Amino acid sequence: MEILASIDDINAELPSQDDSPVIEATEENSNLIQVSVARIVRGYLSPVVDGATLMSWDEPIATPDIVREAAAKLIAAQLYFTYAARTSLTIDVRNFAQLLYDQAMVILNGIIAGTILLGPTVPPAAMAAIELEDGFPVDDTDRAFTMSMEL
Repeated sequence: MEILASIDDINAELPSQDDSPVIEATEENSNLIQVSVARIVRGYLSPVVDGATLMSWDEPIATPDIVREAAAKLIAAQLYFTYAARTSLTIDVRNFAQLLYDQAMVILNGIIAGTILLGPTVPPAAMAAIELEDGFPVDDTDRAFTMSMEL
C-alpha cells in the first residue's frame, strides 16, 4: 500500500553499500509504517492545510512532492531503525534513522512556518466535479424534488 510516498521514494532514502541496498522497502515491510506516517503527517500539517486537501493525498501521485519526500524519509527512518534494532544490541543516538527523521521534521516544520511551500495543490477529483446545481434542486431537471413542488 502506497499512501503518501511510493516504495521507490522510500528506497531512494535508504542507504546502499557497493550498489546494493542495506535494507530495502517492500510493500510487506512498509504497509503499517505507511499508515502510521500518513496519520502523523496529516495531523502535523492540519493547522495549515485544510482537511479535504489532506485527505486527497491518498496516493503518492496526489501528494505534493515536498510532502512525499518528508513521508519517504519518515518511513525509511522507521524501516532503518527496525533493521538496526534487529542487528545490533546498541544503537547510537545519532544513527542514520535519526538523521532521516530530523530531515523530515525540518521539511514539515518549514511547511508549517511557511518557509517551504507546498506548491499548487489539485482539489480532490470529486470536489472538482461538483457544480452548483448538484446542491440545489432545479425545476428543469428530473430530480425527485424541485423548488416549485408543494410539499
